[in-house]
Amino acid sequence: LNSALDSLRQVIPYANGPTVKKLSKIATLLLAKNYILMLKNSLEESQKKINKIYLQNHFKFLECKVIDPRSMSNSSSISLKEFPIG
Repeated sequence: LNSALDSLRQVIPYANGPTVKKLSKIATLLLAKNYILMLKNSLEESQKKINKIYLQNHFKFLECKVIDPRSMSNSSSISLKEFPIG
């Protein structure tokens, strides 16, 4: 258990150095819990921003002018053969 707590102390952000007291077991666990919650909140906020950007771009695409194919003359029509798939 002590080895695991020492490993945990090494990865959580905390001032280390010769003048800083070693965290107690409970302080280490509480700090780790708070750090995990902070990372979780950060990820959730990032996901919200990504979703907002995605939706904005998606709606911009949908707002593009739709052309009625019946209004296009034969000379300006585009064949799907011009855009091969694969």
